[in-house]
Amino acid sequence: MKYIAVPLLGFSNGIIVGSGIVALLTLLDIVPRLAQLTDTHNKIKIYENIIIVGAVLAAITSLTNASINLGKFMVIVVGFFIGVFIGLLASALAEVLNVMPVLIRRFRLEGYAGYIVYSLIAGKVLGALLNWFL
Repeated sequence: MKYIAVPLLGFSNGIIVGSGIVALLTLLDIVPRLAQLTDTHNKIKIYENIIIVGAVLAAITSLTNASINLGKFMVIVVGFFIGVFIGLLASALAEVLNVMPVLIRRFRLEGYAGYIVYSLIAGKVLGALLNWFL
């Protein structure tokens, strides 16, 4: 049973997290806004490809024992860019919170909003506990 449940839970968790990130990037128009601010509209495809490659590399290094030895200087540079990305996401969080009401209305789940929020919280807590203890 665990050989079926664990991959299924992992896959469904990946789908949820990946969908959330894609929704976040899409709803906030992060790539077009950055291209507009930097006046680099002709490089949007490069931005998108870099985001995809970064996500794939992060998933591979997270799921395997693979690592990338970059050296001290490159770790600082990569850490800086990760911080910028996290800062962009955190500053845009207020806009993202509008996603839940739209989804609840669209799927006609008005009476179940509390259950949805609590199930998301319980899932995150359970996932964190499983990660720490296993």
